[in-house]
Amino acid sequence: MTGLQQTPRGTRRSRGAGVTRLGFAVGLVLCGLLGFGAVRAWKQQAPAPGTRALWLADLPTRPLEVRLSLPAADVYRPYAPPRAPDTLARPVPLGPLSKLEEHGDAHGVAVSYLLHGDTEQALAHLGRTPSSQDRDSDQAAALLLRGRHDEALTLLDATLEAAPDHPQARWNRAVLTRELGLSLVAATTFEEVAARAEPGWSEEAREQARSLRARFQARADAWKATREAFLARLRKPDAPLPVEASARFPGLARERFYDLLLSAEDAARVRELLPLAKVLDHASGDTALEATVQRVSALDFTRRAPFAREYAKLVLDEHPAPASLIERLRQEATARDLLLGALLHTPGVARTHDELRALTQDVSDPWILSRVAQEGARLDDLAGHGAQAGDRLRAALSECRARKLPLRCVDLLTRLSQRATASNRLVEGEESARAAWQEAAALGEWEREGAALVMLANATRFQVRIALSRAYLTESLARQPEDCKARTQAHRNLASLALMRFRPQEARQEMEESLACGQTPGLQGAWILADLARLDPRPSDEARLRAELARVTPLQENAGRRVLATLIAGRFAVVRDWRTGQKELRRAIAEAEPLLRTNADAKDARVVAYRTLAVSAGHAGAFREALDVVAESLQVPVPEGCVLAAAVEDERTVAVVRGHQGQIRGHYDASRTRPLRDDLKGLVPEELVDLLRDCPSVSVLAAPPLDSRSGILPADLAWSYRVGTGAPGPLSAKPPMHVVVSDVEPPSSLRLARLPSAAEVDLAGAQRLLRLKGTQATPERVLEAMEQATDIDIHAHGVVDRALSDATVIALSPQQDGRYALTAEELRRRHFHGAPLVVLGACSAAHLPPFLHQTSSLPQAFVASGARAVFAATADIPNDAGAFFRAVRERIQSGAEPSQALRAERLDWHQKQPGMRWVDKVLLYQ
Repeated sequence: MTGLQQTPRGTRRSRGAGVTRLGFAVGLVLCGLLGFGAVRAWKQQAPAPGTRALWLADLPTRPLEVRLSLPAADVYRPYAPPRAPDTLARPVPLGPLSKLEEHGDAHGVAVSYLLHGDTEQALAHLGRTPSSQDRDSDQAAALLLRGRHDEALTLLDATLEAAPDHPQARWNRAVLTRELGLSLVAATTFEEVAARAEPGWSEEAREQARSLRARFQARADAWKATREAFLARLRKPDAPLPVEASARFPGLARERFYDLLLSAEDAARVRELLPLAKVLDHASGDTALEATVQRVSALDFTRRAPFAREYAKLVLDEHPAPASLIERLRQEATARDLLLGALLHTPGVARTHDELRALTQDVSDPWILSRVAQEGARLDDLAGHGAQAGDRLRAALSECRARKLPLRCVDLLTRLSQRATASNRLVEGEESARAAWQEAAALGEWEREGAALVMLANATRFQVRIALSRAYLTESLARQPEDCKARTQAHRNLASLALMRFRPQEARQEMEESLACGQTPGLQGAWILADLARLDPRPSDEARLRAELARVTPLQENAGRRVLATLIAGRFAVVRDWRTGQKELRRAIAEAEPLLRTNADAKDARVVAYRTLAVSAGHAGAFREALDVVAESLQVPVPEGCVLAAAVEDERTVAVVRGHQGQIRGHYDASRTRPLRDDLKGLVPEELVDLLRDCPSVSVLAAPPLDSRSGILPADLAWSYRVGTGAPGPLSAKPPMHVVVSDVEPPSSLRLARLPSAAEVDLAGAQRLLRLKGTQATPERVLEAMEQATDIDIHAHGVVDRALSDATVIALSPQQDGRYALTAEELRRRHFHGAPLVVLGACSAAHLPPFLHQTSSLPQAFVASGARAVFAATADIPNDAGAFFRAVRERIQSGAEPSQALRAERLDWHQKQPGMRWVDKVLLYQ
């Protein structure tokens, strides 16, 4: 349980980004608004003779590998990739194109631009086209050509769900999944295209599928044959030793070398491993294994042989009592290497760092030391020393690269991905998993590829990138259908994704599939069972859930994971007995408190426990209690005056208002079937909103993830999100100081539009002014200046770079170390002594990337550091938005309360410029 980087992409040649193979150049997306009028729908028709140039219909080959929904542009011809990445696109025929524009055929214009290589113009015109499956399929094609694979896959999956027989969408999905490296998913999709018997397209699809499967199967068969040869040798010492194949798979061979060495029952069997040792030493550039063979062959096997036979059974998962074997090995001073091997194979048996150090004090083999370092990191995690565990793993990764042990590096990357994802460092988790996948594929390590795919699916699942996560999991299932553990993991994650899509019956089916081969559900499975017991109950749910929670012990799980177990028990119980469940949820909150600074699972557990408490109170009709719980979760007192409190969890929503007369009313609903939109309009019923109409201002207490979205109350009410203590910060005794950050020069690689100068900012009343412009506007200088400011204006772009922060970052000028981003995490480490009023005149400054359980946003960070009010937007805003923020500030300087100033100016803009609805996306945090 846990709980994103959006950077410009150029032409790439890696497997995961086939822009060069697919077609033409990549564009860029800038912060700003595109306002388009309504146009009439595109009517499909055959091309007139004068328009053939629009569709490149006279060419013997097609310029794009993707398919387009316009019939004139979907005539089959063989695909001809561009000869070079910088191949110039053909000019669009402007005469015929203008006729299409005159007739309002925006779809046709877009398709022509796409065929001619201008994906940016194509997307702009598709944005003017009425929604349809054809439009979405072509939009996905354009996004695919630009390398925006996530968005393309999401569109294609939605199109095929609505129209399963859409030929262009299915073809494009096949091409996209192939580019993502998902060979079996792509092959299956191409086969579905082939089954439609479309002239030309079906033959090409059939050949694509055949080629993908043949290449994949050859790799898988070679790896499996080598693994089976080693397993045969373990079972029967007279079986041939696959020395020749070991040169192709040195990582797999080295793993099995140690198993064969430790299970050898006499010196002769040990010496038979010498040719294998030499091959593996050659691969790593040393003589460690040859020396190991010589050393072990000289041991006395009189006492060692029986232990060696048992060790072979342990490795083959056939030993009846591994713990007993380990205890007996602990009493045998001459079998320390066997004891170490047995411990590394049996994580469920207790051990300590001291024991591992004692067992390796004379060991110099880098492979063994790397395995022990990874085990030491696991013990650190169990003890709650997460930072130490991460340091240990990163040091081991550096060492394995230096010692040329690439398979050990893959395993360490996979473990680093697992830890990062569990710690809510989702970009790091995704990047480590992707590196593990790519390196495993380069080594031909077929099994490790599957493990890395599951890690990729986890990291993207917690980022709510559902289509991509499902694709990874589907590939994992197709690769290892006979592997019970892998199948259990994949179906369990698919069940979680189904719940995220509000499909409990689908989740139930996936969960039953995950348990079909006898594996335990794990904590993730217990979480899913707790949800299914509410949404699609079965009599077996409780026994399964209780049995899994009973397995959660300090030997198996760290303290944060144990808090999750308490949370799951509470979420299961609260549906059956509200008060009993409340006690369990409160216990989870109490257990989480001491761990909040260091453990992401504990943070998640606290957030979810409060959310469950709030919605369950709403379900019971205890609306005053729900109000108090939401305030408590935000660590703020219930404000005086009018209040709205709201929380959502899965399909359930609770909203509570306290009106102008102090009356409390609430509403509970359990019928939501879609994920939350960015705009929350309609979440609070109109009858509750009406109770707030007479309020001078409304404090909104919104549990995550509501607190980073607009529209929870109408624009004609004065309201703000309350995220601080409820009292304004103390005003500075020093003269007011106004800090203005403008004319920044972010890295050119971000390709951000230059914003207008902020010279016109109204500075009335400011006795001191500090302008940070151009190269002076670096993150460190801006942070230092803001610590003494009473007013702050930041005119810069907000960008999503998930490698830097889970919140939007503000792009400033880079400093000497290259750092350019002002992040929420850095803000929280500062204190603003002047209790400033902050205006973030930045694109999407309040926007929060999807994240499963927690929120972290720039405005909240400013308030946490001492700002008394923060204005920010959740959506792209125009470059001239400074006039709006300047007018709001003038109202505040004239004595208006911030929420009233925002409401008044917003209504003025509605009256004067009715089309400028972006002003409704400006939020106030106090």
